[in-house]
Amino acid sequence: MSSSWATLDSTPGRRVFSRPLGNIEACFYWDTVFNSTADLVIHIHLRITQADDKDIHSQPNVMRSWVSVKRRFPLIAAEVQEHGSGLRFILREETVINLRPDDVTFIEVNSFHQAECFINDIMDGPRRLSSHLLTRTYILRRTDESTHFHVVLMMAHCVADLAATTTVLRTFFDTLSSRIEPPYIPLGERVYMYQPPESRLYPRDLPLVKRRWRRALGHAIFSVRNSKIKGGHTLPGDFRESTPHTPAKARIHVSMFSRAVSSIILSNCRRHSITINSAYYALSQVAFSRVLSRRYIRGQISEEEWEYRKRQPMHLLGPLNLRPYQDRDWFESGGSGDVGVNIGVFRYTFPFMPLGEMSRGDASGLELVNGAPDFPALMSFNRFLLRCANVKAQAQKVFRHPRLVDICTAGSRAVLVREVALKWLEMGESVRPEDGRGSVRPVQSLNRILTQTGSTLGNTLDDMIPADYPLPPAQHLSPLCSTPYPHRAGYPPWSPPATAFEDIKTPRLHVECWRIHLHSRPGELYVGTSSMRQQLEYFAYYDQRVFSDEIIVEWIQELKDATLWYLGQSHDNETPLQSKL
Repeated sequence: MSSSWATLDSTPGRRVFSRPLGNIEACFYWDTVFNSTADLVIHIHLRITQADDKDIHSQPNVMRSWVSVKRRFPLIAAEVQEHGSGLRFILREETVINLRPDDVTFIEVNSFHQAECFINDIMDGPRRLSSHLLTRTYILRRTDESTHFHVVLMMAHCVADLAATTTVLRTFFDTLSSRIEPPYIPLGERVYMYQPPESRLYPRDLPLVKRRWRRALGHAIFSVRNSKIKGGHTLPGDFRESTPHTPAKARIHVSMFSRAVSSIILSNCRRHSITINSAYYALSQVAFSRVLSRRYIRGQISEEEWEYRKRQPMHLLGPLNLRPYQDRDWFESGGSGDVGVNIGVFRYTFPFMPLGEMSRGDASGLELVNGAPDFPALMSFNRFLLRCANVKAQAQKVFRHPRLVDICTAGSRAVLVREVALKWLEMGESVRPEDGRGSVRPVQSLNRILTQTGSTLGNTLDDMIPADYPLPPAQHLSPLCSTPYPHRAGYPPWSPPATAFEDIKTPRLHVECWRIHLHSRPGELYVGTSSMRQQLEYFAYYDQRVFSDEIIVEWIQELKDATLWYLGQSHDNETPLQSKL
């Protein structure tokens, strides 16, 4: 296999490998330089299930397990160096097979609440990752519950996406709870599996000239589409001239449905032949309408702003998993879950927010519910289904385009993000203003602006992080499973000894709960939905410098209420679904 990796030192035990970062990797690297923007932080609460296994979170066992993880996924031990020719990964064998001082940190906490406070300290404090440390782990031992502990994994986005992060965690938990150590893929072979995602997007036998032609065509289509994106609006917020150059104050808000209500919602989606993904976008629009209508009726939005907002389209940006579009052999042999960042972006543009009779700006004749027109007054159920169909049509147009991957990878922000990051480093504290610097910009001056970013994650999170460890052989992600599976990475083919199957008969480690934290970009509003343990949830990552906690909580509550109104009950002559809503 041809590769862009070069061997800088071939001394056994001290080998050093290097390759340039791809465009996608470089973009996320400069993000993380800008005060950890886009860094991934996952907090997992675990419980030891067997009384005689309390050494699972002992320092020797944790250290052994983390070295094992690094040997399976050596890219997490890499560093990034800046050269005149560009950014380069440097991978040293010594850092793969040995622990560095900050690889794993042990901390004691006296409660779940204190563990959450530690996460807040990470999100609000100075960078804990660097160009020399792209991944690190914290082990939070509970002093109030000796069988409980927490793992906090931090990964720079230039070496990981969601699939990669969950693979690292799953492998770590499986190793912690198991006394069996499967073999490793030799480093000299393993390193060449980590190619820039752009290099795997085309068939290996496709001539270079055709690759360049496809990239050029993708860039041309992207540029034309991008030039057509005009206007837009988002939730009211404190947008200032300094916002794009000020690191976000990252916050998260999560709200869940019960299992019973979640089941009803999904049943109604199936009944009307829509997906929760299509419904989520339409529901977010009507929730948006309720929030803005309430403020307009209160006099908190001027007539001029209201007239502007009600005519604007709503632009949404979503992440695209590039893994299924890459080299098929790589994908099937573990590439679906291997370490690395494999993300593109896609855009949707929806019509103006649904306002119904409120579009005339006169609410005097409307019945208000909690200060705003009720859902059917803004968007009837049939109109809701039409908006869902609009989403589906746009999705088909986007994802069935023959040059999809070329288009979704054409809009690299690496140059722009690099300029912002370097300016921030150069200016130091003077470019880190507190709230109140500069005047607030009116929404009319924000042309072009995204309404939100995000997408649905479906049931994939439950699939990627099972609840109990070690994983049984019947679990397709287990290293003991004999059936090949695309998402199982880091293990070569092997024949497990009989003792390995005895070792995993009793679960030793249970995942109580977990939460993903994303360090938002400046002014970002990232909203999505997922299913965890058969419970639907909405989550929002946002920049608190721009969006207040109150408006985010209000919007997510409206989103939940809209979900219950449109999908939590029957809208036809069938027998209504029984639920306690």
